[in-house]
Amino acid sequence: MYDLITIGSALIDIFIRSKQFILRPTSKGTLICQLYGEKIDVDSFLIATGGGGSNAAVGFARAGFNVATVTETGKDTLADLLLSEFHKECVATNYVAQERREETGGSVIMLGEDGGRTVMVHRGASSLLDPHDIPMRAVKKADWIHLSSIAGRLPALRAIAAGLKEGSASCSWNPGQAELDLINAGELTAQSLPCQILVMNAEEWKKMRLKQQAFRAIIPEIVVTEGGKGGKLYLKGERRPQSFESSGIKSVDVTGAGDSFAVGYITARVKGKQPMVAVEWGKRNAASVIQYLGAKKGLLTLAELSKP
Repeated sequence: MYDLITIGSALIDIFIRSKQFILRPTSKGTLICQLYGEKIDVDSFLIATGGGGSNAAVGFARAGFNVATVTETGKDTLADLLLSEFHKECVATNYVAQERREETGGSVIMLGEDGGRTVMVHRGASSLLDPHDIPMRAVKKADWIHLSSIAGRLPALRAIAAGLKEGSASCSWNPGQAELDLINAGELTAQSLPCQILVMNAEEWKKMRLKQQAFRAIIPEIVVTEGGKGGKLYLKGERRPQSFESSGIKSVDVTGAGDSFAVGYITARVKGKQPMVAVEWGKRNAASVIQYLGAKKGLLTLAELSKP
């Protein structure tokens, strides 16, 4: 059996950067613009693997865990790229569901000169996990399950929850927008999905403001990251969160920052480190990743994470 199993998306990311991208500030945020129908020169073009489940799996494998991943792909060239990297990074692919009639998902990421981005996502097969795709025996026997977004597939989420309740695995969770919608609708609660560590960004945390107190009352550790502002750590039983500063590292690309932070934090906690030490491990991993294009190149080993 495996020390750790990740469950989530596995995608192909295409990164495009151009000095000709126009960044236009507005009252609702910054727009990245181009004249419709225009052909522009691209300064860099990179194809890499991504997706929350995939990023976390590689991150935990580099940190020394015996890792398997649960995800869904098509049977196509993009799936071959994902599987090849999993094998290279020593991530077991026993539980990768490949469907001939589905397309492997992917995204196109337009990068601004300031390290910001606009992402266009086709989730494809990774958004189609069903209960029969969840390896229940493995979930029950694993030491740890890390769950990222599975596009709000409620039957699959219920199957995962059942496996966690019947087994002995601990769980960490990094939900996406579809899962937040389920939480706000009352279809997914802190009680229904056993979870020891919840990791999300400040915007996601704000979206579930009506449910925050209920989750804080049940989940032992909630980490809310705020990019360059640092973040907050909510510990069960403590009235006020502990704040932490950002690493202060200038980003080349913020893709994968949240996944890498989660990997560093969870690795430290599994290794018995205190929560604020785990925050430092998370920051260290994220600071390394955002110095490169793509979500995985900068992921650190256990020795690098645990440097004094």
